[in-house]
This record gives sequence, structure tokens and C-alpha cells, in this order.
Amino acid sequence: MTVRPFHRTGPTVVVMTLRALAVGFLVGGFALVGAPAVAAPADEAPVSLIVGLRSVTDVVTPLERRVDVVASEPLTGAVTVDVPADQVAEAADVLRADPAVAYVERDQVARIAAVTPDDPYYSDQWGITKTGVNRAWDTTKGSGGIVVAVVDTGVKKLPDLSGRVLAGKDFVNNDSNPDDDQGHGTMTAGVIAAGGNNGVGVAGICWYCKILPVKVLDSSGAGSYSNIAQGIRWSADKGADIINLSLGGASDSQLLRDAVAYATGKGALVIAAAGNDGKSSQHYPAAIPAVLAVGASTSNDSRYSWSNYGSSWVDIAAPGCNPAQARNGLVGQFCGTSSATPFVSGVAALLASTSPAPTSAAIRAALTTTATKISGNWVASSSGRINAATALAVLSGDDHVVPAASFVTPGGNAYVHGTVGVTARATDNIGIARVELLADGVVVATDRVAPYAFSWRTTAPAATVALGLRAYDYSGNVATATRRVTVDNQAPTVRATSTTANGTRSVRKTRYVTATAADAHGIKRVELLVDGKVTYWYAGTVRKFPVQTWKYGKVMTVQVRAYDRAGNVRYAPARKWYR
Repeated sequence: MTVRPFHRTGPTVVVMTLRALAVGFLVGGFALVGAPAVAAPADEAPVSLIVGLRSVTDVVTPLERRVDVVASEPLTGAVTVDVPADQVAEAADVLRADPAVAYVERDQVARIAAVTPDDPYYSDQWGITKTGVNRAWDTTKGSGGIVVAVVDTGVKKLPDLSGRVLAGKDFVNNDSNPDDDQGHGTMTAGVIAAGGNNGVGVAGICWYCKILPVKVLDSSGAGSYSNIAQGIRWSADKGADIINLSLGGASDSQLLRDAVAYATGKGALVIAAAGNDGKSSQHYPAAIPAVLAVGASTSNDSRYSWSNYGSSWVDIAAPGCNPAQARNGLVGQFCGTSSATPFVSGVAALLASTSPAPTSAAIRAALTTTATKISGNWVASSSGRINAATALAVLSGDDHVVPAASFVTPGGNAYVHGTVGVTARATDNIGIARVELLADGVVVATDRVAPYAFSWRTTAPAATVALGLRAYDYSGNVATATRRVTVDNQAPTVRATSTTANGTRSVRKTRYVTATAADAHGIKRVELLVDGKVTYWYAGTVRKFPVQTWKYGKVMTVQVRAYDRAGNVRYAPARKWYR
């Protein structure tokens, strides 16, 4: 056992991590003070303004002369206008000065209500809000008919679990008294099912679920595979809906595989900890395919350094540090994949509490397919960090709200060329599963993580293309948006006229170069370059530029170039002059 102190403002927090070769409980440790959630960075995306109209009129075109309008969409009696975040005040002033405008306000986001229990340590439970458990509580806080087996060191019947700890079994001492002589199992049970909104301790995830205590680990936190296998089978025979295994070892075992198969065959969902070695090595029973393997995530959705990882075998991530009551009733910060696992078990129990009763396979699918995508490739790519609210909404079939989708860039009727960066905005009351970009009806890119950004490679020399967005939520509801752009991959023509010839010597005073450019879609600007640097530019097709030759060296290179509206560029031949 190693002790690793770390500091933050206030008291010192000590985290203890068990590294045992034998089968043991997987706890990163606990401390009496919890770490706060990391604040999200500021959102610099364009701001949507809702502009109420007194009559049908165009207020966008005049606004474009003053600020950089990113996009606009018509509404009934109004229009939304997206402007850069640093131009909001100016845009609002311009719009309010227009007699046709009735009002200007920011487009806001409404969210479903969230439960805030009065448990004294709830404010330290960052994982609850991070994963939307508090929003899931609006639908269910669990059911007394759902049983979660805690196959561990036993469970002490603390007041916060009052009336919900069933008669269990002790396979270590071979009796019917599964009391906890270590503390790990009690904290595990508290993460799952501590009573909520009762003014005591912490708020567990499934407030009304029953806990089935099964002692398979001794007072040192170690136990045999044979006892664990017996505990799994016994739990299944007693009707456990969820079997929580915050334990594991480095070796595979057919005995454990058979026990897991027996439990899943009886309808139980088996959930196990991935381990705390900070390695990609598989840990058992978590790595058994039928088991839902859980890794530990931080408050900013990264991996705790001690959590095991592997996209081929770790199925889902969950908050790895959660406050929980110890055997003496004191609340400590319970860290490790041992803590992440009961977090997932608690959410699974909430899902199991819905009606009609879902199968364990349906619960597992809901948990993994609706998980929030996270970076790092340390859990399965089809999964991520657990999202309780989304999983519950999808499983219960209560999500009938269509998401919203809109383009951010490029703007409507824009000219584009080459590889184009496309950005989009998509929102939903529950969550966005994916956003697709289409070009003339063909999907060309997909993004599953906000902010939604795509790279679209244009190939046509010139064409008008209908870009489309399809935003899907986790229930399959879909929103669409369209925008037309002009593809132009043909460079403009440009030439330098009325100028001194190439190779001219004894150049003196001010000489002039006339740049003439043309393009089917229009010229954005022409530029004069001397020795590779832009000295003058003009937003038009023809311009006479001066070259003050005395400012340059004995040899100078003079050239003009032109950009069309799509950004294509062409250079006229360079000329060398000698002073």
C-alpha cells in the first residue's frame, strides 16, 4: 500500500491506493475532503440573437454592413441572427435602432429540472451532476423491487441504508452474517443506494433499491476466486438484478466465466471494476465479455492515472471519486475503479426500475450507446462516460423532443474551394448522438462530439452544392438544416500591365504597376508584392499601384496577385528591376 498526498486550497487530502497481486478490492482510497469539479472553459462560439419583427422585412442585410453576421434563420414573426461573441452589443444596438424591430434578445437554452437533495455532503458529489443522475431523478429514484448484490467485504447496516439491506451470505466465514469487517463493501453499497434527501450523509444513486450483501473478501480485502464465483451464483439465485464486483485479479478463470454465464443466464447484469494498476492489462472478472467493465473518469472526463484502460475490453467510464460513508458513519472520498463500478451499478438500477421492466441486455445497451464520448481511446469507442439522464430517457422511450441543428460556417451562399471547414450547432433536451454532414444528399462526414466540425473536400471545378445537416438524438429523433454554397476551384486570371519591363536597369523614382484581374464569380482583391511582401491591396478588379523604388535594395522583385471570392489565388509573372 502506498500513500500519496496531494494538496488543494484547504486541508491536505490523502489518497490510499491498494496494489495487490492477490484478488482484492479495487479502491483508490478515501479522504475526508472531496475535490471540486473542474470548471468548463468559456464558450467562444457565435451568439444567437432572436430579433422580433413588427412586419415582414429584411433586417439582416443592413446589419451585415456593421457587424460580421455568421448566419440567420427565419422564424414566425422573428429571425435568428448569429453574430461573433465580441460583436453582440454592437449588433443589438444596430437592430434595436431599426423601426421594424420589436425586440432583440439572446436565444436561450431551457433544460429539464434537476433534483437537489439535502444530504449534507451532496455538494461534494460532482459525479451526480456530471452524469445527469440528478436529472434522471426527475423520472425515477429507484424501486424497492430492484436488488443490487454487493459481492465484496460485506455491508454494515448504516442508517443511510436503513430497511434496504437484505439478508445476505458470508462465504469467507461460511455463515449468514455478511457484516463488513473492512469497510470497502459498505462504501460501495453507499455509492449505489444511500438514502437521498434524508438529511444524512450522501445521496446514493438508487434511493429505494435493495442491497444484497455477499461477503467474499476478508478483513484485509482479499478473497479467493472460488468464493467470488460462489457469491456470484448465490446472488443470481436470490434474484439479484445487478451484481456489483468492485474487485478483481490479474488472471483469467473458467470458474469465474461459468459463474458469470450462470448469473447472466438468470437475467442479472454483472458489473465489475477494471482495476487500479494504471495499465492496459486485462483484469478479471471485468475482462470477461459478458461483464460490463468499468474504468474511472475525472471531473473533466479524463482518465485517472491509476485506472486500468483499454478500448478492447473496458466498456464504460464513470466518476472514480465519490463521497461515501465508512463503517463508523464518517463520510470520506471513496476513489478507485471500486467507486466507479457502484456508480454504474446505481445507474443500472435506476434503469431497471422503469416499466415495463427492461432486460439486462437492454440496460447494458442503453448505458453504453448513450454514454458521453470522451477522448483518449481508453474505453470502447462505441461508449464513453456514463450519462444517466440520456440512458434513462432512451430506455424508457420518453424522448419525443426533436433536436435542433444549424450551420455556423460557412455562411449561406458562400463561395468555397478546396477542403472546406464546416462547423455546426446541435442541441437536444437529452443529448446528441451524432451529426452528419451531407453534400447534395450524400453523407460526407460524421461527428459525435461537440463542438461539431467537419472537413469537406470539394472536387468540382465549379458547382452549386446543397449542404445538409442531420442531427440525431439518442432516441432516433432527427433534425435537419440546409445551406447552399458555391464551389469554385478555378483560380482567377491576373496580369500586370502598364509597367516597367522585366530586367530593366537603372530604375529610379516611383514606377507604376497596373493589376487587372477577372473571375466568373468575382474578384475579392488584388495585391502588389515587392520582394514577397504585400505593399498595397485593392478590393476590386483593376488598380494602378505605385512602387517607390528608392525604398528597396539594388535588386527588387515586383509581382501582382489576385484572389477570387472563393479564396483561389493566382500570381502574375514576377519582374526583376535593378536600381
